[in-house]
Amino acid sequence: MTILTKKTLEAWKQTQFQKQGGKCQICGDKLESWNAAHGDHLHSCGNMRGLLCRGCNTYIEGKIQGLFYRAGHKNKNWSDVLRSLADYWDTDYSANPIHPNFVRDESKKFGKLTKEKMITALVKEGVDVDKTYSKDDLIEIYKAEYRKILTH
Repeated sequence: MTILTKKTLEAWKQTQFQKQGGKCQICGDKLESWNAAHGDHLHSCGNMRGLLCRGCNTYIEGKIQGLFYRAGHKNKNWSDVLRSLADYWDTDYSANPIHPNFVRDESKKFGKLTKEKMITALVKEGVDVDKTYSKDDLIEIYKAEYRKILTH
């Protein structure tokens, strides 16, 4: 097994950049350059894996291990858990009931819009509102209309 030096790491990154088509191995986004890409390695044994963009290296791949430990899943197969998570996210839940806080949470997001954007959004849904309504009035109208949309 070869242990890379700084110089041979550069050559490895250039070759790997070509093999990966200049894309991050996790998200598939275009890497700025072979030099700017992060050469990721398996922390348990040191083997090089691939080139990652900064975001995937730092915030996705780099944080997963710590999250597994904190969640109490230290001895689980991380690949299996992540595949299960992807399957869980990809499942169609549209026939399931709606969480009781959902309308409240969505109305908080709606409340952060400007008054003009609130009016535009409500008019787009066929609600008759104008500038005479206060933001609080528009939020209450949104909640009522959103509940109607969700239950039909």
